[in-house]
Amino acid sequence: MRVALIVNPNATRVSQRLTDRVAKLVAAMHHKVEVQPTTQPRQATALASAAVAGGAELVVTLGGDGTVNEVANGMRGSGVPLGLAGGGKTNVFQRGLGLPSDAVAATSRLLELLADGNGGRRRISLGAANGRAFTFAAGLGLDGAIVREVERRRRAKQLYGDHAYVVAGLKTMLLTYDRDNPHLAIRFPDGRPALSGYFALVTNGDPYTYLRHRPFRPTPEASFEGGLDVLVGQTMSAVRLTRALTGMLSHLPRPAYPGLPVLHDEEAFTLSSDVPLAFQLDGEYLGDFTTVAFERLEGALTVIAPAPAAARRAGR
Repeated sequence: MRVALIVNPNATRVSQRLTDRVAKLVAAMHHKVEVQPTTQPRQATALASAAVAGGAELVVTLGGDGTVNEVANGMRGSGVPLGLAGGGKTNVFQRGLGLPSDAVAATSRLLELLADGNGGRRRISLGAANGRAFTFAAGLGLDGAIVREVERRRRAKQLYGDHAYVVAGLKTMLLTYDRDNPHLAIRFPDGRPALSGYFALVTNGDPYTYLRHRPFRPTPEASFEGGLDVLVGQTMSAVRLTRALTGMLSHLPRPAYPGLPVLHDEEAFTLSSDVPLAFQLDGEYLGDFTTVAFERLEGALTVIAPAPAAARRAGR
């Protein structure tokens, strides 16, 4: 099998030694491996597209969720499977699919699933926001502002990891975010009445992210095979948000909380705001937007991963 191994050398846990080890593990199973390192942002999309056009039978990523997002955009709809070898700090998408986050363990599991033939291939949907695909989540408003705050302080993120997000979240929610005016509206193409809110979180699967080993699950009924789930932030009450956040981090999260309704299995909708709001996609801040159009891309990506039931057991 021809395998393109797309590597982000700047990912948190990636090194030349690790890259060589992953490549040797794959090659030892009699696969022909071509290592393709990225040298600049967004290059992974072009590398993945070229690999598919050039006859690669499997594309494997060694990098974080940002690298995975770029590769997924380069190969969506191609039918060529994607393998995930880890390498990032959190690896939300990979862990949500029931795969290990450690790169060597993930590569070994990938090879086991490949040996299982079609049993290891899982066809999932992606979300799309203004045409760009995302694998697990996007958001306009509060979560986008939190990601923006963390990216402004990259050194703190490197030093403190998840704690940097907790601090940024508290600062944004309590000190800088507009808690008085619900600027956001969610509009539907089927004519349903629009919903208003302060922020919206869109998920393509469950969980939304992890705080170290604990999954954060604001939309626990979401699945990679289903439509998009949308948590609508209709309250900025510190008490209600704190209670909801505690529940979302528990072992038995509820499907919704007071002031935070969840829309389940949506196919398409538009988020619009009367002021620019921060927008994040798969954990990357993309700028401030007033309009973002969402749609589900059904069956757009084939991944090498356990079946959904086994993935849920592995991820909990």
